[in-house]
Amino acid sequence: MAITTTHNEYGAPVSVLVKRASASKYKKKPGLAYPLAGTFKTVTGQPPILKNNKGPGGYFSKSYGTTLIRNNLRQLFLCQKGERVMLPSYGMSLRRYLFEPLDETTYFLIRNDILQTLKKYFSIVNVITLGIFADEFIDHHLIVRLTLQLADESLDIFDVEVNIT
Repeated sequence: MAITTTHNEYGAPVSVLVKRASASKYKKKPGLAYPLAGTFKTVTGQPPILKNNKGPGGYFSKSYGTTLIRNNLRQLFLCQKGERVMLPSYGMSLRRYLFEPLDETTYFLIRNDILQTLKKYFSIVNVITLGIFADEFIDHHLIVRLTLQLADESLDIFDVEVNIT
């Protein structure tokens, strides 16, 4: 039986940059930056209008990594349950706790709601610290501070602060 020891290569050789990009452990996955990249201009008696943003990406710019996760978490915290179309259980109804006294029971309910929702929608993060505070100067205002760690190979640690009014 004869064994062939030659082989043919077809096509162009792969460049070094393509080899590095395909061998990279961490791929950048872009997402839509939140809030829209622009500022609202208000005119008395008219609804607010979004001013044109001259930056790269215009109104819809991209964000990556922990910035993207931070923005998505802020969106999750500020969204009420039932607001999202086709996802009625998405969000946290933290505004219902604004007029409650911030005692042990309320703190436990808020903490439990946050941890369960993060477990359901953001299983890629581990909660290191969770702080819930009432603002001393503004009535009916909650501040939620989280320190999170990514559950992937990078193990990045970052902070998120959300103000609920």
